[in-house]
Amino acid sequence: MVMVIFSLLAALWLWPGGLGAVPVAAPPPAPPGETVRFPYFRVPESVYLCGEPVPLSDPAVREDLDRELTIVIWSHAQTTMWIKRAPRYLPEVEEKLRSRRLPLDLQYVVVIESDMRPKARSSAGALGPWQFMAPTAQRFQLTLNPAVDERLEFGKATDAALSYLQRLYQIFHDWPLALAAYNCGEARVQKEMAIQGVNSFYHLSLPEETERYVHRLLAAKIVLEHPARYGYDIPADQLYPPLAYDEVSITLAKAVAVRRLAEACGSYYKAIKTLNPWINGAELPPGVYRLKLPQGSASRFQEAWRRGLVDSKQ
Repeated sequence: MVMVIFSLLAALWLWPGGLGAVPVAAPPPAPPGETVRFPYFRVPESVYLCGEPVPLSDPAVREDLDRELTIVIWSHAQTTMWIKRAPRYLPEVEEKLRSRRLPLDLQYVVVIESDMRPKARSSAGALGPWQFMAPTAQRFQLTLNPAVDERLEFGKATDAALSYLQRLYQIFHDWPLALAAYNCGEARVQKEMAIQGVNSFYHLSLPEETERYVHRLLAAKIVLEHPARYGYDIPADQLYPPLAYDEVSITLAKAVAVRRLAEACGSYYKAIKTLNPWINGAELPPGVYRLKLPQGSASRFQEAWRRGLVDSKQ
């Protein structure tokens, strides 16, 4: 009998709305005779991707974009985080795109690949803000070894991603196809084009994830370009500013513990790892490195370096 009572109490505690449930405010009831109506957002009449019009006159294309736009608009938590992180990461991407004379729309690749999370990891093993698999990362000169993984260094990973996108455009001479190939690989896109006799992304049958990929990028662009239009009116002081840091170049003759690097600039282990997520472990092996340090700490670090207080694993 005691066990039965205990089981019933436990069930009441765990059941949604039971004794142990976290109180959640109920939505206000609609006034008598009225219905609660949610806002409806239409696909824009015209949308451009990398300077080329998206063929929205095709009902299938419009429906595919409508699906992704609806998901992005109503994924409030995720889209809010996109808007908050954009000022931190997208200006650097945009600057690099301008210097290469590449379409600015390519900045939205990093949004949909990783949500602009520097240490994002996929179940397939893709890593970093641009979600590189190891072979592709090495193909574009990113260092990967037990101590260092440059897929996690935002600037270098961005350079590698833009080089890859440029290469894909040279292959396909079409940005939607290049973006599809970034998602599923150029060999897969070329194979399907040959089988199907189609050279337009919008008419090509590809893996569902890849077909959705380009439309998701378009949806991200639409909302991030005009967030208030879609209900996201976030105050400027709530947006995340770019990270502030100093940079120093060092040459290590022997391994140095990250803890020692942090102590040398008056900081702590986590701060150094956050600014330099490409450092895999708790120490750096011999080599040449460019480190980001907490803002204002470079002079202290360099003084410690001159006095020999850094060059130690202890």
